[in-house]
Amino acid sequence: MLLFIMIGACTKDKNNFSYEEPITFDISDEEAPDVIEIGLGQRLHLSPNFDDSKGDYSYLWIAARNNSAVGYREPRDTLGREKELDTEISDFFILGEPYRLTFKVTDNKSGVSGFYFYDLRITNRYSEGWMVLEDKGGFADFSMLLPDTSVERDIYSLVNPNYAIAEPLMLSLSSGSVADDVSPTGRKLYLAGKRDAVELDPLTLQIRYNLDALYFVPPATKNLSFIGWSGTNLGVILNDGLLQANMTGGFPGAKKFGPSMQAPGVEYDYQIAPFTANVGEYDWRQHPVVYSHILYDQQNQRFYRTSGGSLDALPTNASNPSIFDMNDVGLGMKYMGTANVNNTHNAVMYDGAQPYLLQFSSLTTQGNPVITRMKQSMDAPYILDTEATNIASSSQSAHIFYGYENRLYRYGINANSTNQFHAFPAGEGIINMKFRAIDDNGREYGELLVATWDGRESKLYLFSVSLAGLVGEPSDAIAGFDKVLDMVYKGES
Repeated sequence: MLLFIMIGACTKDKNNFSYEEPITFDISDEEAPDVIEIGLGQRLHLSPNFDDSKGDYSYLWIAARNNSAVGYREPRDTLGREKELDTEISDFFILGEPYRLTFKVTDNKSGVSGFYFYDLRITNRYSEGWMVLEDKGGFADFSMLLPDTSVERDIYSLVNPNYAIAEPLMLSLSSGSVADDVSPTGRKLYLAGKRDAVELDPLTLQIRYNLDALYFVPPATKNLSFIGWSGTNLGVILNDGLLQANMTGGFPGAKKFGPSMQAPGVEYDYQIAPFTANVGEYDWRQHPVVYSHILYDQQNQRFYRTSGGSLDALPTNASNPSIFDMNDVGLGMKYMGTANVNNTHNAVMYDGAQPYLLQFSSLTTQGNPVITRMKQSMDAPYILDTEATNIASSSQSAHIFYGYENRLYRYGINANSTNQFHAFPAGEGIINMKFRAIDDNGREYGELLVATWDGRESKLYLFSVSLAGLVGEPSDAIAGFDKVLDMVYKGES
């Protein structure tokens, strides 16, 4: 949002010049957000601050798409001619598009004008909430649990009735905007089955591309275990356990997924676990070496790094062997997720019936190339007996939450101890859980979403989690879902 224009007027008469006082327009609107998110059919109310007591003014509100691709001949719409705007977002506006709204104030005596600008983004009811993937008779569909806890059901089949996804597997949403010169720059949203997948527009939820269109050359065999983005510059597809990558940046033109990569020393004889560890925000001056993307080979029981061109071993000096060796871990991986320490990752591992917690960083520090942080045997009953989808690492406190049968547990990393904090009714088994960190205008806390299944329907429960990892009482059950397979939170950005 910007503030405005001062234009002076002058007159000329027989070489005698007189100058009027400059006309200024002091326009502001502290109440409006930087970007106004508003849906089609909703009413937009704006009350800019402008002192009109000193003159005679007229007003004009004009909207046009704010997109360099459409140019200056893009149609404009007059929304109002009063100082305050009260208008309905009509079908002039296009869902998902950015708009520049101009408030024009004209001094009727001089004809001089000042301007104030607002940025709009046209959204819909699907803009924010938990996307919930369901298995409906062997085919994928998803619903959305909205912030007000209402539910929009069967959205995928409603929006995309002609492209069914069998053997549903997962939902995936990138953590930030991806620029691949194929789709519009923005977040990447995928719905995947074991043999097919689609990229969806993250706002309209319409199909952009099917799986074949995501590759330069589609593979002959499709057996997916993961699709998504590690950070915002490495696309990851695990097909038959092999890594197929899409690396953005560094060169012009379309970026798509390529063929399976070879791993050092084993060629294609490896199996990547369906997790990624990527670097987040960091101060490059403090961290001389950064491992942007780290994956785990379940078959050869070791980590790899990648920058998108190849799978590589980590340098020998990245590991402290007395903790563990990144290139020779010797354990199976159950789960991997973000830890509460910046750019640190929790890996739940196992050797037979013994679980272990491994922690490593994506960053080195000045004078210390070691990224292995910790290895400890876990006192975490049943964590190896549950599915990886029932485990959720907290990014706010040193805890890992997990469910087994109808019981919820909290594992404390520092104390290496576990407590049960909730039990659902008998017969209602836990089948999925996700944690997300929330910053609500400076109020920070977490949210744990848990899905259960009783053989007939799935129910969802929301738990509030404090920054110390204390879990509150659950919400009332939100019922009526088919078997839940995955959940991901989609924000407005």
